[in-house]
This record gives sequence, C-alpha cells and structure tokens, in this order.
Amino acid sequence: MLEELGIRPFEERVYRAVLRRAATTRAELAGVLDAGPRKLGRALAELEELGLIRRSGDAYAPVHPDSSINMLIHRRRAGLDEVRGSLGELVDEFRLGNLKAHPAGPFEILVGVEAIYESAHLDQLPTSSIMTFDRPPYAAPLGQPGFDEIGVEAPMLQRGVEIRAVYSAAALQPPGRLATIMELARLGEQARTLPDLPVKFKIIDRRIAIMMLADDDNEIMVATVIQRSPMLDVLIALFEAYWVTARPVLPGPEESGDGELNEDETLVVGMLGAGLTDQAIARNLNVSLRTARRRISSVMEKLNVTSRFQAGAAAARRGWI
Repeated sequence: MLEELGIRPFEERVYRAVLRRAATTRAELAGVLDAGPRKLGRALAELEELGLIRRSGDAYAPVHPDSSINMLIHRRRAGLDEVRGSLGELVDEFRLGNLKAHPAGPFEILVGVEAIYESAHLDQLPTSSIMTFDRPPYAAPLGQPGFDEIGVEAPMLQRGVEIRAVYSAAALQPPGRLATIMELARLGEQARTLPDLPVKFKIIDRRIAIMMLADDDNEIMVATVIQRSPMLDVLIALFEAYWVTARPVLPGPEESGDGELNEDETLVVGMLGAGLTDQAIARNLNVSLRTARRRISSVMEKLNVTSRFQAGAAAARRGWI
C-alpha cells in the first residue's frame, strides 16, 4: 500500500511491526521479522529519515500515521508543483519551435493526424510498461475503425506489459467510453481518473514518449516523440506524481465496500467521481437524461447524501471509487 509513497515492501513490513508496538528494539524486530541485522538497520534508518518512526536510545516508536503519512503526501504534492512548473517551461519551448532547429536531438516533431495516429499505434513494441495521460484531442475519432482500444491493449496485457493510465473527465465524456475503460481495467489495465490533466502523452518502457503539443483549437495537430532525455524524466516524474492522487476507475476486490451496487450503479458512481455531467452520464449509459438522473438519485439515496460532491466523498470512503 505504501509503495506509492516510495516505501519498499520490506520497509513497510518493518513499519507495520513498529506500529503494532508502543516501543520496540532492533533485536525484538529481528526476531519478529526473521531479518538480518544489516537489512533491518537500513530499513529502520530509512523509516526514521522519512519521519515515520523515532529512535530513543535502543528503542524505536512510531510517529502517529495521521501526521507522518500526511507529511509524505504533502511532500509528493509539493514535488508535483515543481514538476508542473518545469514541464510548462519545456512545453513553451516546443510551442515556440525552438526544438525544430535541432533535428539530431532527442525530439522528433509529428505534424498531422496521420503521422500522429501511426506513431501512437505502433507503440514502439512495448516490452515492459506503458504510462498514459489521456485527454482530448484524439488523432482518430473514438469508436471508429482502427481505434479499437481493447483490441490494441489486450494482447499487450496478456504478454505481461504493465499499463497504467490516468484519464481526465473529458476523456470519459464520449458515449460508451467509460464502459470501455472499465473493461480495460478488468483485463488488467491500471486505470485511474482526475478532473483534469495538464498535457496528453504516452510513455513506453520508460525510454520513449509521444506527447501532444496542440490544443483543441488548433486546426493542425502537432505532437513530438521524445527519446531518453531530461524531458522524458520530467514526464515520468509528472505521471508518478499525478498517479498518487488519481482515483481508481475500477475498485479492487479488497475495496468493494458493502457490495451494494449493481453494474450500472457502479458506472454511475465512477462517473460522478470523475465529475461527468448528467448529460454525459446519460450518453455513457445509453439512456435518456431522465433515466440517468433517476439512477443518479438512486445512488445518492443509497449513499444518504444530497449533493454530487457529498456522493463522491461518501463513495470514496466506502471504497466504491
């Protein structure tokens, strides 16, 4: 659970062992965890540096998780602000055309839908991982021939490629898109949502990225292919920072809450959490606006809330989103 905060599995085991005791020594922990002194010592030092535990003589005691874990989350968010600022400067350079003067560098400019579409679907034969920020505009219309998201991703997931995607609320607006994304999540994609994203890109095997440069208002779509470089490192850091705060599209078995929702209600809760309008929810469910509002009201009644904001918060507490 704590890997998202940079805490490795063994360190988390040590941390939980300390949490279960008001105070404990390294020798006591070594006996409980059956761990060597050097490995245990490194883990305790790392936890102390992170502010999760404190040492007094030979004893170790936990710092209250409310303060220590929230402090780590705050640090991640502060890092996100720094990354966002760096990314803006680099994107501005792209838009000014400074990179076009250096064709031998790590960047290649793609102009036009066809060039972007072909590059995005080749995917550079990913062997280990894909990380995606997904938001409009799209190089090809969603739902059109050649844009079969499930057909493209399923074989990669089957051969063990880890796919993580963060979708903006606008990416969930087209009819049926949320259902497609939830199906991808069932197949193994790790899908999360946020109300908005600052940029659109796909990172392949942490060695190459395709990033959109043009906004919705541009008549000609422009993207860049980014090889290994400081810019690629920035995009990877930006993804990881946003990933921590994004909400899962499909709750796991351990997060299924009270199990009171049917499939359509689960979709409604996910769309409410992503910030979709009533009209967008109706389109995704392929029902009338009146029917969609009736289902929204039913879910809010189950959650015992009176506003969409309260519904999202209550559903998150129950593990439904």
